[in-house]
Amino acid sequence: MRAKKALSTFFQAMLPVSAVGLLVLAGCSRDSISAGALDAAGEEVLAAYTRNNAARAEATGRPRSSRFDRLSEERPAADGADSAPAEAAPEDTSSAPAAEPPPPTAPPAVPRASPFLPEGFLAPLTKGEDRVPVTLEGCLKRALVNNLKVQIARFGPRIARATVAEAEAMFDPSWFLNNALGRLRQDSGTALAGAATLTRRQWDFETGAEALLPTGATVSLAQEWTFLESNSTFLAPNPQYATEMFLEVTQPLLRGAGVEVTRSPIAVARLDHRISLADFKVRLTDTLLETEETYWQLVVAQGSVRALTEALGAARENLRIARLRFEQGKDRRVIVSLAESAVTSRQADLVAARLQLAQTSDRLKRLINDPDLPLEDPAILTTAEQPIAEPIPVTRAVLQRSMLAAMEHRPEMEQSDARLDKLGLLERVARNERLPRLDLEGRYGITGLDSKTLRAMHEQFGTEFFEWRVGLDFEVPIGNRAREAAYRRARLERARALAEREDTRQRVLLDVSDAVRNLAAAEESIQAARAAREAAEQTLHDQQANVGAGAALQKDLLEAQRDLADAKVHEIQARAAYMTGRAALEHAKGTLLEYNDMEIIGEGEEDARP
Repeated sequence: MRAKKALSTFFQAMLPVSAVGLLVLAGCSRDSISAGALDAAGEEVLAAYTRNNAARAEATGRPRSSRFDRLSEERPAADGADSAPAEAAPEDTSSAPAAEPPPPTAPPAVPRASPFLPEGFLAPLTKGEDRVPVTLEGCLKRALVNNLKVQIARFGPRIARATVAEAEAMFDPSWFLNNALGRLRQDSGTALAGAATLTRRQWDFETGAEALLPTGATVSLAQEWTFLESNSTFLAPNPQYATEMFLEVTQPLLRGAGVEVTRSPIAVARLDHRISLADFKVRLTDTLLETEETYWQLVVAQGSVRALTEALGAARENLRIARLRFEQGKDRRVIVSLAESAVTSRQADLVAARLQLAQTSDRLKRLINDPDLPLEDPAILTTAEQPIAEPIPVTRAVLQRSMLAAMEHRPEMEQSDARLDKLGLLERVARNERLPRLDLEGRYGITGLDSKTLRAMHEQFGTEFFEWRVGLDFEVPIGNRAREAAYRRARLERARALAEREDTRQRVLLDVSDAVRNLAAAEESIQAARAAREAAEQTLHDQQANVGAGAALQKDLLEAQRDLADAKVHEIQARAAYMTGRAALEHAKGTLLEYNDMEIIGEGEEDARP
């Protein structure tokens, strides 16, 4: 008897402590992602200089304003070694078309401050009457800050982060309160009721907390009070207060059991967050590549305008000379007609080139979405940079290194891996759902009864009155077709994800291969275009000398002038294509952000700041 009483006393003393410990464990089981790691994820994109920018500026007297300095560092030595840096060849400024000069009536350029970038972050934009010079670096940074597609893509990680917090809340304890009043009046129907007409007043009150544990168990701790008053002579005491404190635990043993199954919504939400971050990086790199492509298209448009302007000036000079010689009787009328035709043809080409320049400028404006340069502003953007004149040779080792880098850095591969992990987890959860339901249920409570509330509570925490119950609850669906079908669907979706990952891998490798081959072709195109331009210059020089000596026709001179203008346009196109190819290769490798000295803040790098 004493042993039984001591055991009961021990359980009663440990009941509140155990319950509080289980509820605290439930509340702490979220294992949430740190706020610092996710707070800024996808919310703010910062374009940063490299950390050695200050040291470089102190050593050389000028900051690293663009990545063109790095191109010279990547140039291999003459023996073809990829890792041997060499000095960059100076840019051939004599053959590179410059930006179209502003009209002579344009007022002096006025600096236009940028409200969202610190002073010195990049050269401020300046605007004359209708020309706004911009740098490539400035356009890229503005695009990452202001581009509408980037701003829309930022919502993805935010929404995914909120979903993670929502899933983690499944382990948050909840507090409940139940209160009910009742009155009964009825014919007793038996002398054992203690009254012919039985009346009863009752008040039930219950409060407590419950929570879900990582193992799948549901634990609840509650306190009940019941007030009962009746006209029955058999109710004693009358009125009476009955109290009970109990701890109840239900632990699944088959279906729904285990930490992995219970925490699967959190794991799925975190994998979705990884997918959204990778998708966000895809949008960023796509925006960078599109911005750089448009910038170099603007360079080409400017070069075309410049070359055609020079060609138009030469055609007009030829027309003036042809008219003068015709008036002097030295040439026939057909020579004047040819010169007039050349002038009108150059004028039409120049109109088309200027239209292309304005349209390309508008596309670049829309990409950078600078509030100081709205689309409503008729100003034309002009480029402050020219593509390099000497390309870096593309060797065989570049292809292999690029493919290895793409497998590591391409966000599409990260997306595929995260989707595969997610579907693998869902497959395991679906396999568990096929099992029958078998739950272990346990309950232990201490009770008290008295005519006074305080005495009932005191009696409850005594050693005399208690109850406990342990049982099993078993359920098996007949046929179980729904869960079997869900499991088959999960397996098929994972098999499809495996095939999609392989397709993504091959597509990434093909992107890298195409980018490397296009870059090599662009390198050769620069050499061919330069040779063609030099030959066209020599041809024009020879034709001018022959026409002056009377050994050639005016028509040959006009054709030489046209060929030179075309050769200049083709050369600037080839050089711009090479610069675009460089960016396209970095995009294919998944390192375009790093290539431009930029980084995303918020993926756990709390100390990463510009």
